[in-house]
Amino acid sequence: MTNRFLLTAALAAGVLAAGYATPVEAASVGPVASGSPVQANVVQKAAWDCRGRRCTWLPGYRGPIPGYARTWGPPRFPHCYWKKGLLGRWKYKCDDDWD
Repeated sequence: MTNRFLLTAALAAGVLAAGYATPVEAASVGPVASGSPVQANVVQKAAWDCRGRRCTWLPGYRGPIPGYARTWGPPRFPHCYWKKGLLGRWKYKCDDDWD
């Protein structure tokens, strides 16, 4: 009985720790595969434009898209972007001062 309780508690703690260790911003969010031609057109008419250490979402962008940005999907809000940190990791950021 005690072993089963300890195992259940350890599994629950592991799931919680994994949830905290993986920030939502770092999750790879790509377009959802479906048979909808409308969704496919929307995905093709906008993309992440990456220049230097910053990637911004541009509707109508048809330029080159780096491999790391192909699965990010559109931003949650128009004022959000991806920025490369000092250690080379990409971070999802949203500006507070937008109108």
